[in-house]
Amino acid sequence: MKKKIIATLLCASMIVATLAGCGGSAAAPAADAPAPAAEDTTEAAPAADTADATEAEAPASGLEGEIHYAYWHDALGPYLEECKANFEAANPGVTIVLEPTSWGEYWTKLETAASGGAVADVFQLNGPNIGKYASAGIIVPIDDLLKSSDIDLANYPAALLDLYTVDSNLYGIAMDYDTIGLWYNKELFDAAGIAYPDENWTWDDMADAAAKLTSGDQYGIIAGCADQAGFYNTVPMYGGYILNDDKTKSGFSLPETRAGIQCWVDLMKAGYSPSQDSITENTDSVLFMSGKVAMLMAGDWFAAEFQSDPEFAAKVDCTYIPTVNGKRVSVIHGKANCISASTQYPETAWKWVEYLAGPEANEILGKSGAAIPTHKDYSALYFEQFPQYNMAIFADEAQNMSCPYPTSKTAAEWGDVIWNELIMAYTLETTVDEACDNIAEKMDALLASE
Repeated sequence: MKKKIIATLLCASMIVATLAGCGGSAAAPAADAPAPAAEDTTEAAPAADTADATEAEAPASGLEGEIHYAYWHDALGPYLEECKANFEAANPGVTIVLEPTSWGEYWTKLETAASGGAVADVFQLNGPNIGKYASAGIIVPIDDLLKSSDIDLANYPAALLDLYTVDSNLYGIAMDYDTIGLWYNKELFDAAGIAYPDENWTWDDMADAAAKLTSGDQYGIIAGCADQAGFYNTVPMYGGYILNDDKTKSGFSLPETRAGIQCWVDLMKAGYSPSQDSITENTDSVLFMSGKVAMLMAGDWFAAEFQSDPEFAAKVDCTYIPTVNGKRVSVIHGKANCISASTQYPETAWKWVEYLAGPEANEILGKSGAAIPTHKDYSALYFEQFPQYNMAIFADEAQNMSCPYPTSKTAAEWGDVIWNELIMAYTLETTVDEACDNIAEKMDALLASE
């Protein structure tokens, strides 16, 4: 069913004209079509009285409408509630209707809403899905809107702007971001007499430490199959790529790309990591918080989870990703707010998106400790919520060492291909070369179909 819905989404010309905001109103006309004249069924009022009534009812800000905002429910809930209250107070003619959905249901619900003509006025998208919704005409580019805005794109990580640019058009500004660092258990390092990892560590240094920290039921590192927290970082450090710049070909036939995957499988083969089956069953954070694993490559998002266990929180810290051949790269990702092409209140929808990208909302987000604000002037507010950790490394990586999360119009499909093939390499059922051969063939076919 899901694939059928996705196929429907790609038929842009059949969808955009029928989409409507979640308020249940009639669909907006196509962008290049004149608005239909409303049928006049009432007796005309005197011109002066009409003018007076219009002036009396106009909202102070000039904005009006009920904007439905769809997002996946996570720690951002309280932040969005505060943003809603502030925006409505500043714009008395506007109501923001928050529509949270669990991550597991969000994408199915969004696809169904889009194909059924009930998509929200503004909704969150991530990297793997931006190309699909942009190419189908379901969301609108914001380049022209930015020309009359106070938003300065120089304040946001360039790699994130690249992520939400499709066919040279920008479709959203990410509201938050994640980069990847190396988390480590200081207690286990102390017990083994090994110095803590730092910015000078290479991949070989990490592998050597993993070997020394593996003993009995204790493991040196979690090296399971992971894209954002795993090979999406090491592949470019080894000189390969997941997707070429013009998004026409995968890099899985390259020896450099394969080396960026093999380095993880080698850790698994050596026994320095729990098995892939164990990681799948328990999740990497659960295994790390068990106190039996010394290192975990992961994002900033684990800080709050670690802090929820004060005893464990005191044992860990984070640092930069280890380098490969003198190169350090962290993949960056974050969710963006996008505007429905069929919203009945395009100006109000944009002002809500603009507000969420602006100073006030970024300050609220940073102080909430829920996620890193993308605006560089406010990211430190997030890190202040976790003073015991070396969190500033994530901002440094975002500004100076990041590459966009790889994505294209068929990312959802080839993402499944990559996972299904590589999981067998990480479980040691097949080789990295065999898995990459299959990925290259299938992924290139999908890219060609775009």
